[in-house]
Amino acid sequence: MSGRPRDPGVDDAILRATMDLVEENGYRAVSIEGIAARAGISKQTVYRRYRSKGEVILDALAAFAAGKLPVPDTGTLHGDLTELLTMTFAAQQGVSGTLNRALAAEAVGDETFARTVWERLILPRRDVVRSLLERARKRGELAYPDDDFLIDLVYGPMWYRLLFAPATLDADYARRIADTITALTSAR
Repeated sequence: MSGRPRDPGVDDAILRATMDLVEENGYRAVSIEGIAARAGISKQTVYRRYRSKGEVILDALAAFAAGKLPVPDTGTLHGDLTELLTMTFAAQQGVSGTLNRALAAEAVGDETFARTVWERLILPRRDVVRSLLERARKRGELAYPDDDFLIDLVYGPMWYRLLFAPATLDADYARRIADTITALTSAR
């Protein structure tokens, strides 16, 4: 016998409460109890869905990324990468950056959580870049065969600066990464 189906409204309330609390008070001040109170539910309801605060934060950030970050189609790889990175970097200046840094810190000490972050947050964003690369290859813009390496080149600089100098993630830096990748990979 299966239980009652989960109420998507409760799931949304949990994720919304999490994002609001992080934005208002910072990651460290957020607790399961605070999330439950803000969402208007019991903490047991949160714990039935999540084992830890980190898992709630991860779901909130993954939902944010899926709903707010672009899958651009400007007609060129350079334009697509520039738009994707510009929007991604802008998001990192707010609550998204705070959460990404917190998740990275938690992942360092917990291999299982690191795999979960990789699967639920990182891989979907990598798939977005993979789709941009596939379109560029079909247009004849891209000759470089190793998509995984190119994706590392797209996101590696972001993570480095996000962890150590987040204010330097700006539109100019996004354009410079796009310039470099397209110059190195263009089908000539």
